[in-house]
Amino acid sequence: MPLKSGKSKKTISANIKELMKDAGKSRKKAIKTLAKKQGISQKEAKRKQAAAIALSKARKR
Repeated sequence: MPLKSGKSKKTISANIKELMKDAGKSRKKAIKTLAKKQGISQKEAKRKQAAAIALSKARKR
């Protein structure tokens, strides 16, 4: 699941979609912890984490 590099809205959106498809074992645990700490659903936590990862990837160029 390599993410695309780039700063465009289209690339960031594609990366978020890719991250929403499948989460590895360590990401699943992180999502569960994030959801519990913030009092939100795991789906919402997964969405927030995917956005954070995609935006971080966009900045690392």
